[in-house]
Amino acid sequence: MLVFVGAIILGLWAWFAYQRQQRAERVAHLKGKIAQRKNEQAELLEWARAEAEKIPSQRRKEIGAMDFNQLIGKFNVITRDSRLMLDFTLSAALQSGDVTSLEAVTTYIGLSLAAHEKTNCVTMYIKESVKHARALDGRRKSGESLPPLFGLPVSIKESIGVTGTDKTWGYAGSIHFPSTRDAPTVEMLKQLGAVPFVKTNVPLSLLSYTCGNEIYGWTENPHKKGRTPGGSTGGEAALIAAGGSLLGIGSDVGGSIRMPAHYAGIAGVKPSSMRLSLLRIDDGYHGPKRGGGYPLIEANEGPMAASMETCAEILKQFWASSLVSDVDPYKPPVGWNAAQFEEGRKYRIGYYTTDGWFDPTPGCVRVVEEARHILQMQGHTLVPFSLPDVPEMIRVYVATLTVDGGVSLMGSIEEDLPPAIFLSALRPLRVPILVQRSMAYVASALGYWRVAKFMRSMTKSSVELRRDYASIQLYRARVVEEMRKANIDMLLCPAQVMPAPPHEAPLHLSAGCSYTAIYNLLDFGAGVCRVGTWNAQDEAKLECYPTSDPWYTMAKKFSKDSVGLPLGVQVAAPPFKEEAVMRVLIDLERNVPKA
Repeated sequence: MLVFVGAIILGLWAWFAYQRQQRAERVAHLKGKIAQRKNEQAELLEWARAEAEKIPSQRRKEIGAMDFNQLIGKFNVITRDSRLMLDFTLSAALQSGDVTSLEAVTTYIGLSLAAHEKTNCVTMYIKESVKHARALDGRRKSGESLPPLFGLPVSIKESIGVTGTDKTWGYAGSIHFPSTRDAPTVEMLKQLGAVPFVKTNVPLSLLSYTCGNEIYGWTENPHKKGRTPGGSTGGEAALIAAGGSLLGIGSDVGGSIRMPAHYAGIAGVKPSSMRLSLLRIDDGYHGPKRGGGYPLIEANEGPMAASMETCAEILKQFWASSLVSDVDPYKPPVGWNAAQFEEGRKYRIGYYTTDGWFDPTPGCVRVVEEARHILQMQGHTLVPFSLPDVPEMIRVYVATLTVDGGVSLMGSIEEDLPPAIFLSALRPLRVPILVQRSMAYVASALGYWRVAKFMRSMTKSSVELRRDYASIQLYRARVVEEMRKANIDMLLCPAQVMPAPPHEAPLHLSAGCSYTAIYNLLDFGAGVCRVGTWNAQDEAKLECYPTSDPWYTMAKKFSKDSVGLPLGVQVAAPPFKEEAVMRVLIDLERNVPKA
């Protein structure tokens, strides 16, 4: 018997020793890949500096001072022979030849380099952008007609496919597995004449609203060092806010475009899932198995820019023809709705300042009230509205996003090289689900009902998952019906519960994404623009903010010392009403009092 027990102990010791050795080898391998990538990135930064210096600094300043309309122009969608067509001005700088494509791309290579030095937002430069720009200029010289986005430099989120570049999602294991094809959105941009020139930073796994990983480090908010620009499209937000890009493309499964827009003081749009394509999302990825596969939690890509007007101009391009459905046959050929976007059109808008799940901190409430007043002054009708059952649907969101109780997500992260704060924040996912649910009773007894709700969110069976999917479908029908009964076209609400917090905050406060995540669950089109700035009065009112559970305590702590940070609001509407959402956000953006 002792021999048998000894053999078992020896076998277990050997197994653990083998696993430890395997992990050590894996870590060494991943660290080697990261070191190689850092060298490659340093070389690309030097290349970018050399390219930028080929254009005289005064010329770069002239081009960099041009806004989107001056460089590209404005577009109108017209109907001709029952078909949508794009009408655009030829007087803008790129179309007229006042600025060449190469000059525009090289200028923004230089501007993005300056933004990167301030924020650490760039992951890789796309060297082919210079060749692409020269080829476009060659088309002009040969007398060819020019596409509407001729020569426009565009920045791309790291996780979106661009041929020949990595899309690691922050996983070291996916370094040196470049995409073999462009993502549909990138393909469409190129068809329209745009030039992708740089890729930007993301958090590990994308499932966080901070921005950092072991490969590229942490991205700073350009408004305050030590604060996050948000995530997962945080690199784009930082780059645009720091003046390094006119247009960026991000993605959003819970607010990954909209929360960074709020934190960085820019604009961003998440269209509903049927209006842009995520086809080929996994092309070029060879890292750890990710926790994808979350039907009914609808992700999409979308534009980010300094203004909502720029976002609208880009979506006009995409929807002025059958371009989206030509690239992805699974998407319906729904064109640009000019009537919804008509200037002067008035809407009936429901608004709320709390969702019943997480009360925002004072400044985030204030800007919604200010936005309501501005829109009323512009002739829109604003009425109070409450989304039903948000706490329960946030539980459902978490259950259906993680799908398998977080097993795939934690497996992916632990197999790679996660920053220490990622592991410490996500380690509760390793607690068995039955134990989590037992602990929920303790949390409830302590009065922490929201924490208890979160502890009950992980699914443990396909039966539970099917039930949650059914509840999403029923919830969508219920919200739309309640909006119809109230004759409401769209909703105005906070974009987040706090201003840009320290880098680690989102990892401990994932519950704070409820204001954006609910619209992925509903598959509404939604956008965010800047309305105000956190001020001294907001700081003072924090003293009265609740500390009734750990999350409120953290939100209060993370919101302190935020005077001067930007604040945005969100507008959302049912699918295929994105044009109306952007019309209202532009009305708002144009009429925000200047500081």
